[in-house]
Amino acid sequence: MGTVGSAQAATKTLEGVPRLSHVFVVVLENEDYTSTWGPTSPAKYLNSLVPRGALATHYYGVSHASADNYIAMTSGQPPEPQFQADCPNWALCEGSEKMRPDGGRSIADQLTADHVSWGAYMESMATPCQHPSASQPSDPYQTGYATRHDPFVYYPPIVENTARCDAHVRPYSELARALPTGAVPDYVFITPNTCDDGHDSPCADGKPGGLPAADSWLRANIPLIVGSPAYRNNGALFITFDEASNSDISGCCATGVGSNGTNGGGRVGLLMLSPVARAGHATDTFYDHNSLLRTTEDAFGVSEHLNNAGSSKVRPMTDLFRR
Repeated sequence: MGTVGSAQAATKTLEGVPRLSHVFVVVLENEDYTSTWGPTSPAKYLNSLVPRGALATHYYGVSHASADNYIAMTSGQPPEPQFQADCPNWALCEGSEKMRPDGGRSIADQLTADHVSWGAYMESMATPCQHPSASQPSDPYQTGYATRHDPFVYYPPIVENTARCDAHVRPYSELARALPTGAVPDYVFITPNTCDDGHDSPCADGKPGGLPAADSWLRANIPLIVGSPAYRNNGALFITFDEASNSDISGCCATGVGSNGTNGGGRVGLLMLSPVARAGHATDTFYDHNSLLRTTEDAFGVSEHLNNAGSSKVRPMTDLFRR
């Protein structure tokens, strides 16, 4: 699966980021930094993990709303109007990706080229690679599985190759079953459904939703990840949010306030758990979703950085790791 053993990982770094065997990314929704990480936060379980990991206190979304943030995490692309509008017409957004100079290249293509395995796991996805059809003017997948929270079905090199997309963009239930066995991809991108990621409040089934619902999902699922052989063998888990509330337009780095004609996505914070994390450390270095992408590229030995991940204003998150 293109993994790197712990002995080799301990001696290899790229830009100060140690080589990792596995990277897990969990993305939640729509919470300001203080709401999530402050003393009155309802996210009791998430905050109980902080002493075990490294917390980036000034980590930002790149824009509003959801889709452009997921795109930034996985390809470093700057915010664009259609994605800032959450892509109500899927075909137009996928078409705009095809028109990009790189044809919509993402971290998935980088990893594939380097023989590193990857998978995107979406909770409540009914079928692999689920997305609207080109004939649907309005995206029907808004509640439960949400297309706008699944960046990989917008990238033409993935979604236009049905076999590839079906093999790599899968229902989350499959990952939950595989984690105890260790038979998981090297790069794992996880999106809970719109109730469990905290987006909906209340949820469609009448549950309160919001941050308490997201925290409950974490409590049930994070132990599966950190208890897995993949994580324990020099892996890392990143937990963050796509954006803050719409009233917070703060930002940093390559897509800060005023950059590319847009505002930032607000301060959300990021927690990294890892056997090689600086446990209990909090850094006030400014990072954003492009920093997460750059750090992931470095962790797998990919020296090329996509789009804004390669900006001189974007740093890899080296101070989250033990020195």
